[in-house]
Amino acid sequence: MSHAGKFRSSTFSVPAALCAVLVLMIALTSVPCFANSVDTQSYVGSAYGTSAFVGNTVLVGQTAPVTLGGTCGTSQQPLNVPGSAAGVNLFPLVRGGAVNTDVSSSPQTAQASSNTAGINLLSGLISAQEIKAVSTTTLQSNGTFQVSSAGSTFNNLVILGHVYNGSVPANTRINLPLIGYVVLNEQTSNIQTSMANLTVNMIHIHITVINVLGLQVGTEVVVSSATSGMLNVFAPAIMTSQSFGTEVIGSILDSAPTAPVMTPCLGTHGTVVTNTLAGLNLPPILNSGTVTDAGVTNLTIPMSSGRSTSTVQGLNLLNGLVTANVMTAQVVATADGANRVFSNASDSFLGISVAGHPEIVDSVPYNTSVSLAGLGTLYLKRVVRTGPPIGILEMRSLELVVNQNNSYGLPIGLDLIVGDAAMQIVPHNEP
Repeated sequence: MSHAGKFRSSTFSVPAALCAVLVLMIALTSVPCFANSVDTQSYVGSAYGTSAFVGNTVLVGQTAPVTLGGTCGTSQQPLNVPGSAAGVNLFPLVRGGAVNTDVSSSPQTAQASSNTAGINLLSGLISAQEIKAVSTTTLQSNGTFQVSSAGSTFNNLVILGHVYNGSVPANTRINLPLIGYVVLNEQTSNIQTSMANLTVNMIHIHITVINVLGLQVGTEVVVSSATSGMLNVFAPAIMTSQSFGTEVIGSILDSAPTAPVMTPCLGTHGTVVTNTLAGLNLPPILNSGTVTDAGVTNLTIPMSSGRSTSTVQGLNLLNGLVTANVMTAQVVATADGANRVFSNASDSFLGISVAGHPEIVDSVPYNTSVSLAGLGTLYLKRVVRTGPPIGILEMRSLELVVNQNNSYGLPIGLDLIVGDAAMQIVPHNEP
C-alpha cells in the first residue's frame, strides 16, 4: 500500500532534568525518554465508478479511478483529487455509467465518493438513474477512529422489477435466478487502535452459474466504489517496503510480480519478511536461478526505519542477450523526530553481460541506458523517485522497454522489470 499538515499534534518536550531522573530509573521502567516525540497521520482514499473482471482478467477497467496516494496514503491535508469518465459499453454486462469520483483529506477526516449515473447491467436486469457511494473515516478527539457510509444512496435502482430508493441496509443480498446474486451497499471495514478503513461498493454482482447471457461463471461487476482510511502512528514517519523479482507489463504478454514482499503500513516491528523462489521461468523472455525478496520496517517514537531488497541470481534474458550471476537492488530509509528523512537506493551486479556492449560491466553507473538495435531500450541500475506527496524511492536492477519490431516476437510497449526494491515514506509534518 504512499501516502502536509497535521490534524492532531502529540509533540511534546521533556525537561532535561526530568530526563536525567528517568535515566536513573531505567532499571524500573521500559518507557524511554525522548526530547521530542511525534505521531504521524496518513490519509487514505480511493474511488472508481465501474469495474468488471473474472479472476485476474479485467473485462472493464476501473472508470475514473482516483487516489490520495500510494498504499499508505498521504500526510497532506487539505487535499482534493477529483475524477470523471463517460460510461462504458460491454453488452450484455454493462452499458452507460458516466461517473464523477472524488477523494479528499481534511484535518481529521479522509473521504471518498463515487457517483455513477444512467447505468444498465446484465442486459437490463439491473438499472439505475444514480448510484452514489460515500466512505468517510474520522479521527475523534479522544484518539479513536470512526467510519461512516452516510450519503450513500440509490436513485431509482431497479432489480428484476423491484425499485430501490435512498439507503439500503449494509450488505443486502438479492438472488438473481439462473445467474447468481448481487450485494447492495456492500461494506467492509477494519477499525484498530492505529488505523481504520471502510470500503463501500454500492453494487457488487457475482455470476455463479451458467446463464443465458453467456457470461462466464466467476464474473464480477462492481459499481460505485469508495474507500477511505486513516493511520495514526507514534513515529516520525510511516514506511512500507515493496520488492519483487520480475514483472512483465504489456497488452499481450503480462506477468504479475514474482516472489513479492510488501510490508504493512504499521510496520513489521523489526522482523524481516522474505519470499523466495528456487527458480524462475518466463518463456520466451527470461529464466533465472533463486529469487529472494525481503523487507523490514520499524516504526518507533525516536525513529522510523526500513529496508527493501531484491536479489536475482543466474539471470538469462532473451536467450543470452543479457546475463548476470547476481543482481541485488536495495533501498533504505530513516526518519527522526527532527522531521529529517534520509533515503538511499543502491544496486550491485556480479557478472553482468550485455551482448554487443562490452562497455557494460559490474561497475556500470546508475541510470545507465543502452539502445538495443531492433528491440528497444535497456536500463541498468535505474533509480525512480516519485513524490511528493507519495514519497516513493525505487531501485530497479534492470528494465527493458520494447519500442521496436523485433525478432523475439515481443510486442511493442512491453515493459520488463527485473529486481525491484522500493520504499514508500509518509513523513510527519509540523502543523
